[in-house]
Amino acid sequence: MTEEQRALLEKFGFHAEGGLVKHKKMGIVKKEEEFACFFTEAELRDFIRELLRNQCKWKRADADS
Repeated sequence: MTEEQRALLEKFGFHAEGGLVKHKKMGIVKKEEEFACFFTEAELRDFIRELLRNQCKWKRADADS
């Protein structure tokens, strides 16, 4: 994973440790490879936004039930 990718992840509240990328507040834990496969910053940004959006929807659905 490049430094630019790590910086973008940190901007969205993620941190990488031990081959995993974690977002403590949202409870997201993914393998680092899932983020490292993107070639452009825009692709990675879109993936991160979609991941966070889906997690928010999932948490809201759990809270409503």
